[in-house]
Amino acid sequence: METLTTPVKGIFIKRHYEEPSHPDDKRNDFQHDKDRILHSIAFRRLQYKTQVYMIHEGDLYRTRMTHTLEVAQIARGLAQQLRANCDLAEAIALGHDIGHTPFGHAGEEKLKDLLEPYSIPFNHNIQSYRVLSRLEERYSSFSGLNLTYAVYKGVLRHNTYFDDQRGIEASITDDIRQEVSKYWNSNQPGIEAQIVNMADVIGYAAHDIEDALAVGLIAWGDFKEKVKERDVEFVSDLMCEVEAEVKKAKGCKEWALKVRPRILANLLISKLIIATQKQTKENICRLNGYDGKLYEQIRKLENEVVALPPSLESQVRILVTDILLNDVYKEPRVMIMAEKAKRILTLLLETFMRERKALHRNTQARLRQYEELFERGELNLPKDKILPTVIGDYLSGMTDKYAMDLYQLLSQPYEKAL
Repeated sequence: METLTTPVKGIFIKRHYEEPSHPDDKRNDFQHDKDRILHSIAFRRLQYKTQVYMIHEGDLYRTRMTHTLEVAQIARGLAQQLRANCDLAEAIALGHDIGHTPFGHAGEEKLKDLLEPYSIPFNHNIQSYRVLSRLEERYSSFSGLNLTYAVYKGVLRHNTYFDDQRGIEASITDDIRQEVSKYWNSNQPGIEAQIVNMADVIGYAAHDIEDALAVGLIAWGDFKEKVKERDVEFVSDLMCEVEAEVKKAKGCKEWALKVRPRILANLLISKLIIATQKQTKENICRLNGYDGKLYEQIRKLENEVVALPPSLESQVRILVTDILLNDVYKEPRVMIMAEKAKRILTLLLETFMRERKALHRNTQARLRQYEELFERGELNLPKDKILPTVIGDYLSGMTDKYAMDLYQLLSQPYEKAL
């Protein structure tokens, strides 16, 4: 049974299931959502899931969890400056990557390929929704976390330079198709979801550059030359600023080389946040100010209201989709680990499709539950898709380490199973 309370600045608070009220609990609905996500098992697993660089390769790399926390912090700050709902923005940010596979984007692409022969699409936005709405088990009266519709919509409509909204819609799985159709009833998601989209771009642009420079995936001089060649002027200017600042500081050369990536990341984040705030406020002013009707106006627009100035936006797009994608994410050592990840996921899926009893006991129980629901006519999923769907959920929920340990167990004859 859905619950509906009064609107909060143009946002109607709805949940799938009715819940008892607790008068002594002073948290608002979005603070509840944020806490539910933070305390979930799926969120804890993000600590051991790859962002870009495999986590077991070194302790310095950001994980999917640290990335998520950084995005949440940027999103909350932006929301505060733009007079949007800070708690809603933070909740969306905390949940936006919770459906990611192990091994980063390489893992997602491989799992998508592996499930395609079974006519099962895979997309991390859709999987994030499935985790939050049904796969996470914390309550006796309903599955999932029973979050507000506003958070679910923000997660489903998450969109950056690497995402394709049409592709996300095409990846909706059979079991949720009917219930999620309402989340595409507007051109744009709300302003808080748009803030998270921008915070995500700012976060991974700055932090992936910092990690790559810090561990030597790309040298400082090479990176400086590449941004200059591609006319990413704002990064070139920031790098010159960093070099000037380091020269003024008293310290050894080793120290200077160590702090340069960190200073660059800090300056890049500040630059993009300030530019986003300014441009977005200008966009909002054209919509006649900050009131409840503004939320409806924003959803009807063809383009997002939370944006960078066009000249800066084009530079950020080159930075993310050209330089980072081709010169960092496709660095040989990163590609070797990506290929290893694909091999691991392939063996695991093929093994479990052949022998379902090799699945973890909890996953076997979920499989039986799905089959019982199908027999009662309560599952929106064809019978032949039940097993690969459950296996896909199992694989996508794994941490990098768990997947590698299981691969080792299955592939090495002398690895003990007991």
